[in-house]
Amino acid sequence: MAVDSFRMLPSTHRSQDALRPIGRKPIPSRAAAPARQSSNVSRLLGNGPLDDPPPFHHKLLDYGERPYWSTDGKRIAFIEQSFRDVCEIDLDTRRVRNLTRDLGDHHSFLRVLFLSNGDYLLIGPREFKNAKTSRQVESELWWMDAAATIAPRPLGRRIFEGAGVSTIAPRITYSMNGRHDQSLGRDDSFECHVTELEYGPDGPRLGADRVIYRAEGGYQPEPQDFRHGDREVIFAEYQLPPTLNPDDWRAVVKGAQVETGVVRTYIDEPRVHNECEGIFPDGEHCCLESSVDMPTGDRFTMKTRDLWKLKLDGSGRRVRMTRFYDRHPWLATNSNVSPDGRWLAFMVNLIDDPPGFGRGLGLLDLEAWGRSRDAERWEVPGSGPAVNGA
Repeated sequence: MAVDSFRMLPSTHRSQDALRPIGRKPIPSRAAAPARQSSNVSRLLGNGPLDDPPPFHHKLLDYGERPYWSTDGKRIAFIEQSFRDVCEIDLDTRRVRNLTRDLGDHHSFLRVLFLSNGDYLLIGPREFKNAKTSRQVESELWWMDAAATIAPRPLGRRIFEGAGVSTIAPRITYSMNGRHDQSLGRDDSFECHVTELEYGPDGPRLGADRVIYRAEGGYQPEPQDFRHGDREVIFAEYQLPPTLNPDDWRAVVKGAQVETGVVRTYIDEPRVHNECEGIFPDGEHCCLESSVDMPTGDRFTMKTRDLWKLKLDGSGRRVRMTRFYDRHPWLATNSNVSPDGRWLAFMVNLIDDPPGFGRGLGLLDLEAWGRSRDAERWEVPGSGPAVNGA
């Protein structure tokens, strides 16, 4: 497969040829986007953690956010920087192509995903106002053709955070709340949807729609992936209801059956952020972004993150994949598994960065990791590590 050769190539940096085509017009909206964060922490860091990576980890880019694999596994799409353009890297050549810079006037994106036919699903506001409003209230769904020749077109649906896409049909899943649709009532009333994309001469529109889960009162669901032939949606739920002690804030991983609405919890730990971030091709595991390494009693390090492989059977069995818990203040987040299960793409950032703000992209060699003793160190919440299989 194309990605097998990437380690033989040097690390890729921004280039005038790749990211700034000759003759491009200025983009006024980019000036309003937030600048790269600066802090006492980040000024002391020097080189990033992928310049001297842990075993099985490899540097892909020294910038970029929220990587997502193409359906053929030969490219990775990503966001250049929060509220900016969508880019793509070819894993054979390492050439980076900016997909949206010269397409229309809209250049304020937060996420990119591939639909089953190779088209792009984009997420972002129509206009950048401020980080909170533009991300949490006015972010919406956009479509762009697979060749990236048509300017992104809005699909007419504001959503909460991210979305999930089917690998077998033009189908998506996402959530929305009362701030996106007043018919839902309260601002904190959430619905998770599964929606078909119906294609016409001018591209897709939102078609048949089903609500698969509802929550309110401090429970905020965010769908991530389909599995088992699109019969189940795996989602994260961020929980801080009024009845919960603030020190017990958590994020849990759940699944909702599309036909019946039956919900199952896959991992739930008090005071731990556990968020699903990419499904494995077998459908039996997901990548888990977890703060389980947080020292007891230290709420600030709730932002501590590493990526684990989670067994989706309700046992909570997991095994660590990335190793940044001992490289404070760096985090490994926002991952996506290649279609063949060979590689894990992920993002690195700092504990003081806003959610989703990236400082580089890496790859984890899942094949080499899977042959190591690290891949045998499965554990369940509260029990400590145990050496046994999935």
